[in-house]
Amino acid sequence: MLLSILAALMVITLGGLGQSAAQPIDLPFTGPSSSTQQNESTPQKDSASQNDSASSEGSDTGDTPAPEVPSVQVEPVEPGLAHAQEQLEENYADFLVREPLHFDLSLVDNLLSDARIVWNEARVMRADLSRIDPWRLVDWAVPILIALIFGVLFILFDRQALRMAQRTQLFIHADLSPWVTSVLRSAVLLLGRVLALALLIALSYFPIQATFSSAPWTLVLTDALWWLLAYRAAHALIVTSLRLSPVDPGATAHYLRLERFALITLRISLGYILVLVALRNFGYRPDAIGFVAFAFRLTLALAPIYLFFARDAVLALLPDHTSSPLYGIVRRGISANYYGMLAVTIALLLFNAAGFVHAATFILARGYTLIVLVTLSFSAAERLRAFVAQKSEEAQEASDQGDEEASASPLYKAVEQWTLAVGGLLVVVFALRLLALYEPVVTLLKIPLLSVGNVAISIHSLLTVGLIVAATILSIRLFKAVLNAKIYPAFNVDVGVAYAVNTLINYALIVVAFVMSMMALGVQPSAVMVVLASLGVGIGFGLQNLTENLISGFILLFGRAVKKGDFISVNDVYGRVEAVGARSVVVRTPDNYDMLIPSKDIVSGRIINWTFHDSIVRVHIPIGVAYASDPRQVEELLLKAAARDSNILEHPAPDVWLVGFGDNSIDFELLVHFDCRTITERKLRGKFNFVLWEVLHEAGIEIPFPQRDVHLRSVDFLPEINRQLGFARHPSEAADAPRNQTRDGSDAD
Repeated sequence: MLLSILAALMVITLGGLGQSAAQPIDLPFTGPSSSTQQNESTPQKDSASQNDSASSEGSDTGDTPAPEVPSVQVEPVEPGLAHAQEQLEENYADFLVREPLHFDLSLVDNLLSDARIVWNEARVMRADLSRIDPWRLVDWAVPILIALIFGVLFILFDRQALRMAQRTQLFIHADLSPWVTSVLRSAVLLLGRVLALALLIALSYFPIQATFSSAPWTLVLTDALWWLLAYRAAHALIVTSLRLSPVDPGATAHYLRLERFALITLRISLGYILVLVALRNFGYRPDAIGFVAFAFRLTLALAPIYLFFARDAVLALLPDHTSSPLYGIVRRGISANYYGMLAVTIALLLFNAAGFVHAATFILARGYTLIVLVTLSFSAAERLRAFVAQKSEEAQEASDQGDEEASASPLYKAVEQWTLAVGGLLVVVFALRLLALYEPVVTLLKIPLLSVGNVAISIHSLLTVGLIVAATILSIRLFKAVLNAKIYPAFNVDVGVAYAVNTLINYALIVVAFVMSMMALGVQPSAVMVVLASLGVGIGFGLQNLTENLISGFILLFGRAVKKGDFISVNDVYGRVEAVGARSVVVRTPDNYDMLIPSKDIVSGRIINWTFHDSIVRVHIPIGVAYASDPRQVEELLLKAAARDSNILEHPAPDVWLVGFGDNSIDFELLVHFDCRTITERKLRGKFNFVLWEVLHEAGIEIPFPQRDVHLRSVDFLPEINRQLGFARHPSEAADAPRNQTRDGSDAD
């Protein structure tokens, strides 16, 4: 969607640029008539002269001419509609043309006359066998002998081929799905059914036709073998689809009923076809051939009457236990309109027999082909979804067990999305071509609706842009899934490098899709390059911070200084790196909120990566005890407290340092190692302080609080105050009193 929005926003600018940077675009349909253009020629000349005078005046005065704004015009659609109508009429020109039946009532007299001639010749030959030419007998005997030889060879080859096919199909097993295994086995059985006839067809061409110079009976033999091969293939398809691999095992009786009907119809059709082949190759009268063809078509038209009484058997071919909504709509539509569709089918077959071959064949063949195509498409989509769901469950189980194949689940989903999208598009295109509507529809879609400068916008161009956007999205998903599931694990690519490569592929495909979208709209490549250059200048000035963050992000992704799962500290923010993107790094703090830090701050700033090489970190825990304590006893107690805490590692072993003698305490530092992936430093200190207090309290070790000694000295104004209060001393006592001294024994001022 982003590409389509950008394409719509950029087309006006690109339309204006295309006027100066590229040649004008030739639209498929012309605009107004020539008379209108001639009527408007005079005003155009006047406006041109006015523009010349205005430009000359501007050049004289030194003014800069105003930039040309591309105009938006509504294009006429009548020429395009007329062209589409012509194509539609051309495709359906012979739709209702009736072909002659090639026979009339005189056929009966002709057949009776031919029968009398044959009867008379037979009577003459029977009366005098000695007059029969021996070479004529040879001409009759050779085809019969070769037919017998081919029959014997067919029996021998067919048995061997069927045995070989049955043995081979037992060893076929596809891990992809049971349905694929069933299809491959059916294909092997089908090959075994037609292999013997294929060998006989090769023998009919050489040496039979080469030896007998393409005599009529050799042509009949070859054509008959071809039709027998088609019959055997159709027979095998019916058997394998209805008996060996039924869609619903609970409807076996319905399948057998339809199988009998299909095989009977198939054998009757084969008989008609062989008769037609013999008549045409021997050059018999055209009216007889036309009558047999009419009888064949009439038989095919009346055969579906049986299906009026086999509705349940036909609907059994379409089970209703699938979860596809579209498939359910198709099945309910067929079920509700079964008798109407069957009546229309019989009517069209009768029209075909009556000579309206093109219309009846077009509607029947293409209509039922479309129904079968849609049904098979939905069935294939359901099987694909079921297969992907099964593989996804297996991948999820593998992920729970720590298997590396867990990344295959997105690959299956991406393949499913791509297959469904491409398959749906192919079904739509095939359906339009099947109905002879593809060219008219494309012509209608290509009718220009608007023109922006030299750029003509049509529904076809907009749909093309939409297809490009959809293909880009699906391609990005497929590329990422293939790389993550197959390529990166095979070459042991780091997660950050893989993310960087995926990001570059995303941006590259987006740029390619943008350029293709512009070209689909009719914009010339030179204009696209101009706009891209302008965007580059704009990025250089207006999006400088974004560009710096993008470049810094790729430096982080390829440099691996910070990667997903690391514990870092940035500007007093501590947390776990959840994602390293192209523009920012996501850090989740211990308080469970995410902070997005620009990549530029990570690259240019000072950070602490606690897990750059490993996650083992040493921490200094200060503690002070009273001077009356034994330092060695304190050392033992601190190591004892460290041993009690399960978060502190035994290796490397904890250590105790006596770092100094303070004003109020003996200062120690306990040095311990811990895994920063399991606990934070602040949490470790907070929990360990409880243990440390308990150990020292049990041993009677005092943790002193800050103390200060205050000493007061006498000053000169105290005697005066004492006299005023009546506490004056005798002068002799004052003379004998010692002078005030400080704590260290020095005289006070």
